[in-house]
Amino acid sequence: MQRAALTILSIALLCWSCGSNESKTEEQKEPVIKLNEGPKPESIANQLEPKIEDVERTEWQNPELILNFIGDLESKTVADVGAGAGYFTFKLARTAEKVIALDIDPKALEYIESQKEIVGDWSSNIEARLTPPDVPNLLNEEVDLVLIVNTYSYIPNKETYFPRLLEGIKPGGKLIIVDFKVEDIPVGPANEFKTAPKDVRAALRKAKFKGIDINEKNLKYQYIISAEKR
Repeated sequence: MQRAALTILSIALLCWSCGSNESKTEEQKEPVIKLNEGPKPESIANQLEPKIEDVERTEWQNPELILNFIGDLESKTVADVGAGAGYFTFKLARTAEKVIALDIDPKALEYIESQKEIVGDWSSNIEARLTPPDVPNLLNEEVDLVLIVNTYSYIPNKETYFPRLLEGIKPGGKLIIVDFKVEDIPVGPANEFKTAPKDVRAALRKAKFKGIDINEKNLKYQYIISAEKR
């Protein structure tokens, strides 16, 4: 992801979050917005030139390593938070029983739907689901795994978001966060838009996630944090 696009995304998320002043109720434990419903934020899909495969990104992202780190997804439901154009969504869908692509941009999700028609029946297990930036929009205990790649720092209201996210994960399920190291590296946003692993761990502990582990060795430019719901 280019620095300029991530900066635009950060500003869009901040503006949308500030404009939402509805109090949170119990009904938000169920999906609150479906594709093509609700507010339409300014599309970022065209700016990011979304595509399922991105050779340049693959060189530094190393998706196969991340998928191997996640492990077996057979018979499992996965939520891809900040799915964007579906870079990881389609990779997850090859082995998972179901993948819920969550994003705040309806145009990005419409792109995923268009790609499903192109790639064929094997991607029919993908559900594109529109979500507000500060609400996970998952049913209670709906998923076995949540994957958040290059998105953590742009989630507002983390103090309420992650406890709700925990509710959407089945007992024994996992959360995997992949994001950029706070270093001078040739990819990713400026350091001011990054979050240090220790701060992510602190937020997850506060949200009652267990078994939190930080891996800073496997990826050159990114760290991987895993956590569990027990």
